[in-house]
Amino acid sequence: MFVSRGCALSHGGSYAAGVPEVQEQIAVTLSELTASLVGCHDAESVLRLVTAACENLLSASAIGMLLADPRGGLSVVSASDEQARFLELLQSQIDEGPCVDCVSDDATIACPDLEEASGRWPAFAPAALDAGLRAVHAVPMRLAGAAVGGLNMFYAAVTPWGEWQQRLGQVLADLAVLGLSQDDDPARTQRLAEQTLTTLNDRVVLAHAVGMVAGALDTGTDEARRLIFGYATSNQAPVRDIARRLTVGDLDAAVLRGR
Repeated sequence: MFVSRGCALSHGGSYAAGVPEVQEQIAVTLSELTASLVGCHDAESVLRLVTAACENLLSASAIGMLLADPRGGLSVVSASDEQARFLELLQSQIDEGPCVDCVSDDATIACPDLEEASGRWPAFAPAALDAGLRAVHAVPMRLAGAAVGGLNMFYAAVTPWGEWQQRLGQVLADLAVLGLSQDDDPARTQRLAEQTLTTLNDRVVLAHAVGMVAGALDTGTDEARRLIFGYATSNQAPVRDIARRLTVGDLDAAVLRGR
């Protein structure tokens, strides 16, 4: 149930019927990701594209990402919403959950029904279920032959994965790592650790900006984050730059809705 290593295709008929559409969607999504990797990019932009790909291609309800940091723990570097961020943070704090196992086992952890997982994850499983999530699949993010993090995809309903979904999930996890560390030499692991700290610092600034925008526009944090990302995309600017401009007062929150 938990460790997935090549199970049979699921929903084969419906998938086959829409193969052209699925192929086009995969091609477009992956082309955007690879274009970002070969062009000028920042970590936040790459992680945002990976999150969007998980939603569009794997129909995930929520996505989170944990990376090992130089302090020896796992840190939240990306989350699609506050619900996912809470569950990722919970795993890092209690050292329990699919992503923790994914990194320690260096294997995809598949849990199509969290109702059956309370024995393995007595704290995480009930928390995920209380958040309205029913399934989770965690894919290892690998660098230099070792798992350095995990990409988690949550679902609101019981959701088994087929082989094509496992393969695609691994591709997206690999692209996320490439976006954070593109060099091919022995020092890249150290650079990834340094990039992780940079990403964490950027996320602190982003979280501050999200809070400021939410308060200024009287909206929720998820909507505030969406506005910041949308403004960054439309202006072809790194998310971290927009977040910093908001926090230091160089950019008015009201402008985000006026684009």
